Amino acid sequence: MEVTVILPPHQRVPRSQPHAPTDFARQVLEGLPLAHASLALFAYGVPDPVLADLYERHRGRGYEDVVTFAQLVTWIFDALIEHQGSGRQAHLRRHRQPDDGCHEAFYGKLRRIPRGLSEAFLRDVTDRFTALFPEVVAHRLPTSFDRLEVLILDGKSLKKVAKRLVDTRGTPGKLLGGKLLVAYRPRDGLVLDMAADLDGETNEAKLIPDLMPRVHARGGPAKLVVGDRLFCASKHFAEFTKDNGHFVVRYARTLSFEPDPKRPAVTTADPSQRAVVEEWGWAGKPKDKLRRYVRRITVARPVGEAITILTDLLDSAPYPATDLLDLYRIRWTIEGTFQKVTAIFALGRFIGSTPEATVFQASMCFVLANVVQVLQGYVVAKRKVTIDDLSTAQFCTDWHRQLAALKELVEVSMIVSLIPTDQTAESVGTLLDQLLGTMWKPGWDKTRNKAPRAHPHAAKQKGAHTSVQRRRQAHKPNEDP
Repeated sequence: MEVTVILPPHQRVPRSQPHAPTDFARQVLEGLPLAHASLALFAYGVPDPVLADLYERHRGRGYEDVVTFAQLVTWIFDALIEHQGSGRQAHLRRHRQPDDGCHEAFYGKLRRIPRGLSEAFLRDVTDRFTALFPEVVAHRLPTSFDRLEVLILDGKSLKKVAKRLVDTRGTPGKLLGGKLLVAYRPRDGLVLDMAADLDGETNEAKLIPDLMPRVHARGGPAKLVVGDRLFCASKHFAEFTKDNGHFVVRYARTLSFEPDPKRPAVTTADPSQRAVVEEWGWAGKPKDKLRRYVRRITVARPVGEAITILTDLLDSAPYPATDLLDLYRIRWTIEGTFQKVTAIFALGRFIGSTPEATVFQASMCFVLANVVQVLQGYVVAKRKVTIDDLSTAQFCTDWHRQLAALKELVEVSMIVSLIPTDQTAESVGTLLDQLLGTMWKPGWDKTRNKAPRAHPHAAKQKGAHTSVQRRRQAHKPNEDP
């Protein structure tokens, strides 16, 4: 049977065309541990049988002809890792095979990728990587939440789509691709799942009914969802609390709160000696069927608006107010993940111009971010530090260099023969530990400014924006959504 492996930034080479590896090829691979570890991780996490099964289950009306789904995945990985998001450069540098598709065939398949396939790609591949994650943490959480699986929800708009489609040419302002609602686990820093809408101007809160059932279906400990005030609504609380779930969200004034007269407010102080007020009462109007009893915590700040959160964790003894406030502050770690994905894996430069293409590229960028997270986990495991102490930008710079060096020095066919594809999770974990367990380079420590400079806010630019999906529907009003 013909077996291939994901080999970014190289073109796949079938096992039916074996090339015996030389001693030089082995020495080069052994001298590039980051490249070796990432290729072994890809071979285990994204093998051809998994991609074939994934495509068959979620392809919708799509089919494979000139370009297979596995070839499409390899092409985009090439573009994201080596060519700063340039699909054209990735295609020109591919090692062309006799059955390789033309330039237009790859772009045509990308623009028609079903939204459900993009969501499933991130979810299923990440589940395979999760089994390899070492016993380390990305961000330390308060110990009071050890029995809960903390998940951060946030939305992301896919911006700056190129105006290549006929329907979007001449459109003023910037174009938006799809809109995502992402589930992020701060304890290990992995992006677990996402729900997508093709209209980039939609409200991500409407995607909660699509995402939360899948989150609860993952099993494991009860889920504790952390979100901004956009998710402060009774109907969202109902989704969060299914299957013994819980929530901590920023309070929004659009939701009424009626204090419980039988339970007086309690005032304490946080470590910064700021007043913390705890109240208990009902969120929602009396006639609201989804009205629920909640706990409201408010901390005043010397400058700016006070922080007020709502939670269904009513007992102050196991869940102190200061721990809940600290947990809400950790919500900002997902913004750092979005920033890293945009800057390092070129999510701000889209290969395709349809909403479907932007959603799939985002899914693959999140998978790459998870790959880097696993690799970093093995690097810091024996140093007894967190992944947050490691500079992802410096780490990825060395990672890219090693992959590029491997490509220039060794033929792809030889590398393929050196990377086994039938390994178990245990054997891959052992290999990663051997390659990365004692690897730490000067400069990988994250630089932390003790007194960061205050940067003035840039003036807001004027100009319209719209989504690609709305422009398409305006030109084709009878088209199915």
